[in-house]
Formats: sequence, structure tokens, C-alpha cells
Amino acid sequence: MKLKMSSAMNMTIVVVTHELESAFKIADRITVLDRGEILICGTIDEVRNSDIERIHNLLNRKPRQDTVDVDEYMKRLTGK
Repeated sequence: MKLKMSSAMNMTIVVVTHELESAFKIADRITVLDRGEILICGTIDEVRNSDIERIHNLLNRKPRQDTVDVDEYMKRLTGK
């Protein structure tokens, strides 16, 4: 479906989701963001075979144990 739709319409389609199974079914490439930073951008195989621990944790649905400083996070996102 994904290839037919994007080639028939001659366009790139961007989908934002937290649903991993859906992303792996419809995507040609995946970009994983973590706290406003790109962890990886690549093919499905590149993401699945990544040696980045955070990617492994994401794929295995292992929650983060650290806390977020909300003020610092917003400062980093907004530059203020």
C-alpha cells in the first residue's frame, strides 16, 4: 500500500506515531526522536539493528528510569 500510494501521488508521506508496529509496516525510513534530538534516521533494518541502547529500549518497550528537568527541556526546544 505505501509504495503504491506514494508513487501514484508522486509525493512523500510523513507519519508521526508512537505505534511501532504500524510504523514498521508503512515506512520506508524511520526517524527516532528522543527529547528533541534525532537518535537515528534510517531504514527499518537499520533501526532494528541499531547498537544504540535507547533504540533497543524503545523496541523492547523498556521505560526510561531517569527524570526530566522540564525547564531545561523546554529551554533546549525553544532556545529560550
